[in-house]
Amino acid sequence: MLTKLEVHGFKNLLNFSMNLGPFNCIAGLNGVGKSNIFDAIRFLSLLSSTSIVEAALAIRDSESSDPLDIFWTNGEIRVEELRLAVEMIVPRDVIDDFGRKAQATSTFLRYEIHIARDLQDEANGSLGLYLAYESLNHIKKGDAASLIHFPLDAGRFRDQVIVNNRKGAGFISTSKSDDGVIEISQHQDGGSRGHAQKIPARHVPKTVIANTNSSTWPTILAARREMQSWRFLSLEPTAMRRSNKMHEDGRVGPDGGRLAAALHKLYRRDDHIYSRIANRLSRIIPTSDVRVDVDQVRQLLTVEVKERSGTFLPARALSDGTLRFLSLCIMAEDPDFNGLLCFEEPENGIHPAKMDAMLALLKDLAVDPFSPVSDTNPMRQILIATHSPVLVRLETPDDLIYADLVKVRGPTGKPTATVRCKSLRESWRVRAGGDFVDKGSIISYLTLPQNSQIDLFETEEGSS
Repeated sequence: MLTKLEVHGFKNLLNFSMNLGPFNCIAGLNGVGKSNIFDAIRFLSLLSSTSIVEAALAIRDSESSDPLDIFWTNGEIRVEELRLAVEMIVPRDVIDDFGRKAQATSTFLRYEIHIARDLQDEANGSLGLYLAYESLNHIKKGDAASLIHFPLDAGRFRDQVIVNNRKGAGFISTSKSDDGVIEISQHQDGGSRGHAQKIPARHVPKTVIANTNSSTWPTILAARREMQSWRFLSLEPTAMRRSNKMHEDGRVGPDGGRLAAALHKLYRRDDHIYSRIANRLSRIIPTSDVRVDVDQVRQLLTVEVKERSGTFLPARALSDGTLRFLSLCIMAEDPDFNGLLCFEEPENGIHPAKMDAMLALLKDLAVDPFSPVSDTNPMRQILIATHSPVLVRLETPDDLIYADLVKVRGPTGKPTATVRCKSLRESWRVRAGGDFVDKGSIISYLTLPQNSQIDLFETEEGSS
């Protein structure tokens, strides 16, 4: 779970900071930079598995773009370094790439990374990106109350998920040797026992986090597993309608694919799963049952939904909205689905009258911080971005974040536009010191356009 995100020099984000809770809804006008917030999180997630250059190329799914596009620019100059940091609660129990189990020493961590440009390499016509700084530090359990701001039950939730048996130095640190070489040190969980492993940073293609795959470094591995678990959902009707191979991966894909495989996996564990998902779905749309058709001959799995008329319809015959609801229902029932889920524009394909049901389903996915974490209350976090005024009106002040463009002093010393996340005065984010926005300031976002041809509040006498 992410509790805080800090970004500087990444795309249009300058000195950006945001506190997060179990459920977070970012709203704002087009072009503000909401997607850049998601991209910063995605970049960090990619850095836990791929090389720095591959992560830069993968942002916004545009592998033909220039990797340097992730660095802030005003069109004339580009910053030489970008910085990202997160504070996060990570799983204590981890399994390394060789199947060995281990336990993290600390579960509340701060991870920071700086990526820099090599101007000399660029001048010679080659791509010069390198790791300039990386650190992973534990956060004391006693400091958790002042750093985790969202409402929670301290005894049932916070004290359960936060463990710290670490003193002294962090798990990853950065220093500069006498000859000026930047070295990243990887420290064992035992602290001072054993020598730190030093890595020259300038020419390593991956971060230390990405190179950690052994239970020898359990807390670093736990941080990596947390970052690898962050999902970025973009539900595509074509993918959701597709049948799956019998032995396909049983997890819902980022595009909503593998619905049948995921549901079939859950059914093999619990034969009551169909009725539970059907019950969830029936509160939203007129359906009475859900099942997976198993074609043994073709080795195919197909999701089918039963209408109130009694007819089972395969996924390929279902509406986009039904498929979206179904995919969320399946994820809500999957105990293996943990971590952060980022979902841009969840309102797509959903009728405004059903928006409250969709929002309730998304909130059901998020962990309840007033109850212990368990199989029925998995450690899940939801971050959505929306353009929908309807969705904004349905949100609670605690969960709503308004992304606004503001002028700040930029890297050139001149005013430049960047993003600030603001919340309503009564929210926990403002009580934690965050920027606030008055309801009157977002009224233009919530009302009809100035040139609207239909006035929803027009009286019958006033109509022509």
